[in-house]
Amino acid sequence: MEKTILIVEDELSLQNILEVYFKKEGFSVVKASDGLEALEKFELYSIDIACIDIMIPHIDGYEVVKSIRQKSDMPILMMTALSSEENQLKGYGLDIDDYVTKPFSPTILVAKVKSILKRYSEKQVRNDIQNHQLGLMEINFQSRIIKVDGSDIDLSKTEFDMLAYFIKNKGIVIERVTFLDEIWGMDVYVEDRIVDTFIKTLRKKLGPASKYIKTVFGVGYKFEVN
Repeated sequence: MEKTILIVEDELSLQNILEVYFKKEGFSVVKASDGLEALEKFELYSIDIACIDIMIPHIDGYEVVKSIRQKSDMPILMMTALSSEENQLKGYGLDIDDYVTKPFSPTILVAKVKSILKRYSEKQVRNDIQNHQLGLMEINFQSRIIKVDGSDIDLSKTEFDMLAYFIKNKGIVIERVTFLDEIWGMDVYVEDRIVDTFIKTLRKKLGPASKYIKTVFGVGYKFEVN
């Protein structure tokens, strides 16, 4: 999926060079030459990441970052000729993701941007896995907490594991033997009817959300939010 980068740089020759490099790597590029224009472009476009020079007209890069951070936690990389430790710490204090000092290689800047976006993407995937809002249900896999209609539901370890497996395979018909292998383990002998017993208990505890667990007669079960 194409990513959109905001390049905020008042040196037009560098701005144009960076545009060429990022477009070559498949980015959509939005450019701004001063702080006010940067904030206008931020509001106008759906920006995935920003590279912002500090020494820009009207509003400096620090103020631009402050304004963006009030509305977004998107990744930001600062560019500047100000290489002092104090200036770098000021940037990191505003929750920027990285810092490059001029002169720099456009190739290195592109690599840094791609690395930052990859980290953000992986973090988002982890958050999506850990936290799910599914209809009446809210589940956090990391803390093993589940709520239905805002109320905490007390599940045993096995019940939670079954529900988690349902959610991670939503829309897929799961046979009883699959539950036995995934929840109890292949080396443990358990009658397959125990699955039905746990499903019955799970449905009772889920209350109004029990409707998400569908019985597929003669095969098994599937989890589906209508």
